[in-house]
Amino acid sequence: MKALLLRLRTFLYGAGAPLLLLMVTVLSYGLLFRSLGFYWDDFPFAWIATTYGREGLARYFSTNRPYWGLLYQLSTSLLPTLTPWPWQLFGLFWRWVSALAFWLLVRRAWPGRPRLALSSALLFLVYPGFGQQPIGLMYGHFFIVFSALLFSFYASLRALEATSAGRRLAWLCLALLLSFVNLLTMEYFFLLELLRPLLLWMRLPPERRPLRQLVRNVHLLLPLLLFFGVGIWRAFFFPYQTQNYQPNLGGPLTLMGEVLRSLWVTGVGAWLHAFQLPGAEQGSRTMLLFAALVGFSLAGLLALFWHSPHNTTADRRERWQPLLLGALGLLVAGGPFWLTGLPPRLSFPNDRFTLPFLLGSSLLLAGLLEQLPVQRKWGRWAARLALPLLLAFSIGAQFLNANIYRRDWITQRSLFWQLSWRAPALQPGTTLFSNDLPMRAYSDNSLTAPLNWIYGGTSPKPALEYLLLWPSVREGRVLKSYLPGQPFSKDYLVAPFNGNTDQVVAFYFNPPACLRVLDPLIERDNQMLPAQLREAAALSDARWIEASPTAPLPVTLYGSEPSHGWCYYFERADLARQQGDWQTVAELGDAAFALGDYPNDPAERMPFIEGYAHLGRWDEAVQLTQDSLAVTPLMQPPLCALWQRIRAETPNSPEQQAALAALPCSTGP
Repeated sequence: MKALLLRLRTFLYGAGAPLLLLMVTVLSYGLLFRSLGFYWDDFPFAWIATTYGREGLARYFSTNRPYWGLLYQLSTSLLPTLTPWPWQLFGLFWRWVSALAFWLLVRRAWPGRPRLALSSALLFLVYPGFGQQPIGLMYGHFFIVFSALLFSFYASLRALEATSAGRRLAWLCLALLLSFVNLLTMEYFFLLELLRPLLLWMRLPPERRPLRQLVRNVHLLLPLLLFFGVGIWRAFFFPYQTQNYQPNLGGPLTLMGEVLRSLWVTGVGAWLHAFQLPGAEQGSRTMLLFAALVGFSLAGLLALFWHSPHNTTADRRERWQPLLLGALGLLVAGGPFWLTGLPPRLSFPNDRFTLPFLLGSSLLLAGLLEQLPVQRKWGRWAARLALPLLLAFSIGAQFLNANIYRRDWITQRSLFWQLSWRAPALQPGTTLFSNDLPMRAYSDNSLTAPLNWIYGGTSPKPALEYLLLWPSVREGRVLKSYLPGQPFSKDYLVAPFNGNTDQVVAFYFNPPACLRVLDPLIERDNQMLPAQLREAAALSDARWIEASPTAPLPVTLYGSEPSHGWCYYFERADLARQQGDWQTVAELGDAAFALGDYPNDPAERMPFIEGYAHLGRWDEAVQLTQDSLAVTPLMQPPLCALWQRIRAETPNSPEQQAALAALPCSTGP
């Protein structure tokens, strides 16, 4: 048994390392891949590829990363843009490829240190500071570029070691080509190119390090010349370099403080982040799965690293080389973000800026763990336990993170199902205002894509037909005021949206409560709504909602229609209320209350109050009103406004007067 474990360990440190990296990729990111969807910029990219095709993608990327857009044009022509799970696999594949490239690079740079190569690649793979892996469509392309840079470094090392001129030229050409891909497509990994000279210097044997030996190998620094050439082009000739982000350095002390904070966040805080245990909101089942996953991973990693060889025979100077390269990697990684005032953080969305720090942080930590004094008891135990514990909890942290995205996808699907029930069709040119929706991985900008997908179809149009705006984000930017009759526009890069404050529908969505289209006359004083949304909702008018059926939601995105629970009956009743179909409102109310379910927001009783009142079912209308008031006295202003409308629209009768007298606002006009 011991001999078998030793043989397996030797295999995984060598030829089996790619398989081990693949297994860890699946454990960390792949367990939920069928339950994940499109997030953040994934939705616009997928919608643009489906609706506007390759030309649309070229137009979208033309003002920020035009050559990166070429990768999207290729990938979206190969994978289905209406189905999220292939893009999850796409993202996982390129995450694995980048870790494999890093393993090959470290193994080639320090060939006598297999533990360093494997541990640094595993740390690179599960780095807990980056939590946006489930945004597979977008970050799969990020890791294509990262992989190109790492393979370029590897090719430079192979060129340095080549014994024939032909092999050296072939490896050098590959290094140049892959470096060109990195430098031309995006800026995230641009400054990591500066690590190449140090990497080559470290790989030269000591006797070949004099200047004359470097001169003989100067051609290996051609990628560095390419770096300066592309840098000059970006700085002085590329017209859109500052299209989206302007330089924002701040004062020297501010800049230095941010640099130090970024180094702490990406080099230390990210690893500590792995040990955050799941909160109660994750659910007991998720907590059990997390514990099982961490336990399983820890057992396997302990078996792998418990008796693994340490770096005891390496040259003293070579022992410190990974630390030096890792530290320099951290220092140069943050340049693009410090320049533009975009600080790396461990929370969404700024955790995307931790990506370039993966190389330096992983290599530095792996190098530090190798320096533990294994000749001492505490150092020996630390060497055995530290890496497996860190990796196991990082795997668990990535699983928990994916579960958050899974729940966001469920919430987003619920949003659009409920919206489609309440608003089967929208007149083109309509702007939707909403609260900041309780989903981490979406913005109003990203959800504008499925909004147009659902209501506008997939036929390309010269202008967007629909726009979603969060007043808290867009006030003073896209929308200058809440006055009626104000035109405004938003450039969606692939096409503009031209709207007017006269054509607005406002809604509120805060699950588990149902989506609610806001009636400005009733809810203008509803203190349970965000203040900015109340102000914006004054422009709302439900007449832009049409009851005629629209195209069904794409099944590959939203699945089959959910079972009809409370929210279905509420949405359909509110639509019937808008049309004045009181009989339908009452029938839906009877069916809804017979479910044994109940509203999660007291305002959800209002359509049924109005419907029952119009049909003379005054006792039921009064009882529902009292039920809502019993939840919170904050409901009194909107309920009183509702009853004022009921009083104005229903015939005067003793029953009506008795109902009004039973309410705290019965003296209203």
